[in-house]
Amino acid sequence: MKVEKMRNVVAILLLLITIIILMIQHVEGIINCDEVEHSLSACISYLIEDVQPYPSCCNGVRNIKRMAPSVSDQKSLCICLMNAAKRYSNLKEDALQTLPHKCGIKLDFPISTTFNCQLLH
Repeated sequence: MKVEKMRNVVAILLLLITIIILMIQHVEGIINCDEVEHSLSACISYLIEDVQPYPSCCNGVRNIKRMAPSVSDQKSLCICLMNAAKRYSNLKEDALQTLPHKCGIKLDFPISTTFNCQLLH
């Protein structure tokens, strides 16, 4: 009988720990900028040259859209994209802005080196 009660207590504690971990991960909503850049690495040729975006590029755009379901996540994603874009001096601004449209994907904010990410609400 004591062993069974102990198992129940351990099971409940494990369940509570799991719930707490999941809640923390959900609340933090951390966007990993390295992951964002990796997702869009196939887009560099489109953003620098006059070519159509490759399917792998559009898959990357879909991936980053999924990373940011909340406004807070979108702000973080926006900042990651801005910082990444500023590191490439030869990116074409018009290509940057039209990338989601070219892939048939609607983002909730423009991709631009001049957009103020804090305006997202």
